[in-house]
Amino acid sequence: MTDTLHHLIGGQRVSGDTPTQSLNPSNTNDVVAQLPDGGAAEVDAAVSAARAAFPAWSESSPEVRSDLLDKVGTTIIARSAEIGRLLAREEGKTVPEGVGETVRAGRIFKYFAGEALRRHGQNLESTRPGVEIQTYRQAVGVFGLVTPWNFPIAIPAWKAAPALAFGNTVVIKPAGPTPATASAMADIIQECGAPDGVFNMLFGRGAMGDALVKHPGVDGVSFTASQGVGRQVAAAAVARQARVQLEMGGKNPLIILDDADLERAVAIAL
Repeated sequence: MTDTLHHLIGGQRVSGDTPTQSLNPSNTNDVVAQLPDGGAAEVDAAVSAARAAFPAWSESSPEVRSDLLDKVGTTIIARSAEIGRLLAREEGKTVPEGVGETVRAGRIFKYFAGEALRRHGQNLESTRPGVEIQTYRQAVGVFGLVTPWNFPIAIPAWKAAPALAFGNTVVIKPAGPTPATASAMADIIQECGAPDGVFNMLFGRGAMGDALVKHPGVDGVSFTASQGVGRQVAAAAVARQARVQLEMGGKNPLIILDDADLERAVAIAL
């Protein structure tokens, strides 16, 4: 079965003019999903929706945010067999690995449901009479999240859950090869009662991610992918004094067997 995906903007599913496909990597004749290939216009709309939702969400009680995240986590775990099979079909993990990652994503939401209730801040004595010193934390604003293909529900969960827990709103662009798995998480967040605009999801290529991280309405960026692109993201965020968090690169062994195409293997290694 082929799913039809849409952007999630301001609580509404929005179609696009340029369709693209997500394919099963082990059988490229198997079309997992049809989806729009968005651009700057969709980024503008999603960021506007997130900014409009931010005042009420950031002022909502910790209990409200905790309850939403706990419900999302519980629902993801309850549907882990279904989502895990979708993940395996779309990303290439085995089914047990797909189910395990999905359960992990649910537990991430439930963990941050607890963190949302943790109280922060201090009252400090002042050296000056009649002066009271307090420290407290405030939500940052709109976060733009860019996530990779290799953990298509766990990484979106561990970026979105803490942002939402502490009163921020989110615009997320999942990786192009694994949109259906991320979309399943978005569906659950909406079903569990997230206010319109608090969580937004866009589908598109690298140009969309570039537009998102450079958007003046995005207050913080969390990015996981390559070092080269990550440096560009950092430069763009620093140039406009936005918060930025990066996870780049990895250490992955490559075994080259005797019968390998050495020219191709060396090119891949480099």
